[in-house]
Amino acid sequence: MEHSDSDDEASLTQEQMDKLAQLQDLTGIEDTEICRALLESQNWDLEGAARNHLGIPSEPNNENDRGEQQAQDPPVRVNQGALRRNQISRLPELLMFVLSLPLRIVSQSLEGAIGFLSSLFGFPPRRSNAVRDPVGDVRRFSSEFDEKYGTSHVPFHIASYSQVLDEAKKELRFLLVYLHSEDHQDTDRFCHQTLSNSDVVRYVTDNMICWGCSVKYPEGYRVSEALRESTYPFLAVIVLRQNRMVVVGRREGTIAPDALITWLEKTIRDYEAFIVAARADRDERNFNREIRSEQEAVFAETLRQDQEREEQRREEERKKQEEEEARKKAEEEERRRIEEEHERKNRIQRLKIDLAVKIPDEPDRDCAESIRILIKLPGGQRLERRFLPTHSLKHLYYFVFCHPDSPDEFDIVTNFPRRTLQCKPSPDSPEPPSLLEAGFGRSEMLFVNDLDA
Repeated sequence: MEHSDSDDEASLTQEQMDKLAQLQDLTGIEDTEICRALLESQNWDLEGAARNHLGIPSEPNNENDRGEQQAQDPPVRVNQGALRRNQISRLPELLMFVLSLPLRIVSQSLEGAIGFLSSLFGFPPRRSNAVRDPVGDVRRFSSEFDEKYGTSHVPFHIASYSQVLDEAKKELRFLLVYLHSEDHQDTDRFCHQTLSNSDVVRYVTDNMICWGCSVKYPEGYRVSEALRESTYPFLAVIVLRQNRMVVVGRREGTIAPDALITWLEKTIRDYEAFIVAARADRDERNFNREIRSEQEAVFAETLRQDQEREEQRREEERKKQEEEEARKKAEEEERRRIEEEHERKNRIQRLKIDLAVKIPDEPDRDCAESIRILIKLPGGQRLERRFLPTHSLKHLYYFVFCHPDSPDEFDIVTNFPRRTLQCKPSPDSPEPPSLLEAGFGRSEMLFVNDLDA
């Protein structure tokens, strides 16, 4: 018989499972499907479902009405007479409580006897406790099992039922579920002889995950409701099938160790194909994931290399552009320099033309007052000219400046004693002294010093 845990348990919340168990207690309905249908018809309203099944009409919410009335009405003083009448009016209720007490005691006794008889015939006791600590329930069961039957038994996995299902699904292993009932007559013999058998312990440890819990605990009872066993001891083998954890084997009642191992071997052999298929599917998904990861890594590396090449290309273009801009700038500066130099020479040439007319005429050779001046240029050329003593030093400067071999910027110095003549007119000295004032004799030797050299 196959059973899907996701169909019976995962589809219901813990609160819905509690309401399902409570409705069974209230109505006495054993079939959980009927209880579930009743709750679903009332939108999981426990009180409404119970009233609907028992035929009890719903009562108005008198407490709320009285609360609203008290909130609207002002407080009044209650006198002792009203209090006494109120106590007298409640006497029938007290009388009914006393008369119904024996009936309630008998009902509870019958309920306990029915529970005891049901345990003798293999019917599971009903619990309505909410599951608050599932892992704690499993841990307490394991500790009690160790204390009562010893520690040499199949290893119980300490986890909640949902956690052990997830672990078996993740590890692709068979899950052996054991539901324990202390009240069943075969429980002690099964635990001592079968679950503590060394061959059984070795086989279960090597081939599957084992989980167990007592049905007296909420977690065990919840699993009991999901697996729907009818007697004890109860074993179930669960395996992953079509991506769902499915019960593929059930064993109710006591069983010998050899028979248990044989049954487990047959169950594993019959349904191991599901594990193999799931493992192959998982391996294929992992392989495809690795292939995609490798492809993404190759793509990322190719993209990185392309980006590096693109960055290198942009860097080369940037350098070329900078070099081109620097070349153009140098060419522009050179062109501007040449133009400025050409303009300067043209300006000097025009200046020479303008200053040439300001040079006085040269005296005759037979002029007794003339001063013979010999001028040596930086290039080795020699100039000779006569000036009058009254002529200004600027005329001497103009004569040298207007010569084609003369430098553009120069000073005129004497030979001995060596001194620089203030020949060039300036804002501070617009009219240089005359030759006589400068101390020139009948003949002078002068040198031209190129300031641009």
